[in-house]
Amino acid sequence: MEGIVYKQQSYLENDRLLFVYTKLGRITLVAKGSQKMTSNIRNVAQYLSLIYFKEVPQKNMYALIEGKTLNDFQNIKSNFDLMTQASILFDLMGFVADNDDHESIYTLLEGALLHFSKESILSFGFKLLSYLGYQISLKPDGRRVKGVNIKKASIVYEKEPHVANIDVHQTTLLVRLTYLEYDKIDAIDEINYRELKEFMYAYYEYHTDHKLTRK
Repeated sequence: MEGIVYKQQSYLENDRLLFVYTKLGRITLVAKGSQKMTSNIRNVAQYLSLIYFKEVPQKNMYALIEGKTLNDFQNIKSNFDLMTQASILFDLMGFVADNDDHESIYTLLEGALLHFSKESILSFGFKLLSYLGYQISLKPDGRRVKGVNIKKASIVYEKEPHVANIDVHQTTLLVRLTYLEYDKIDAIDEINYRELKEFMYAYYEYHTDHKLTRK
């Protein structure tokens, strides 16, 4: 089975607990002896890694067996700022419930890491909403679009009383981030990126009633 290590912590004297997201959901692996310098799984038991391990059916916590690293994402880990930005993905994963569509969400998360960029972070956040039940209605009805309103979770139009939390241009960017594949999304300038990221945070907070740490 494959999985993405989204958290790890020391356990007992020489072990680590690996918190792994898979197509079946969250699994906790005990990486025995992985804190020892001589351990042959030391490199597998690392935060932000795509790993392979032997599955133990019907259990969600068991020892790491036949573990190997498929992708250590050194392109992200080598830069502290990128590591911080990547952690936003895992913060958003906190909204995923046990009964959600893990297979689709796993594919979404893996894609965001494999095509990592600041745009993929936003794209993941907006794509994830549809699996959480908070999708934004972005299909226009022919009237002149003013932007998107967080409370309405939809496009709003000119001559309507509703406030547009993002403008028309940013709404167009939002549509692309939501529906295009990661590798088809163009770069977004820093100003619009920051404003769309703040919109994403505010949208999640309003609809989930859960405060997020800004990164």
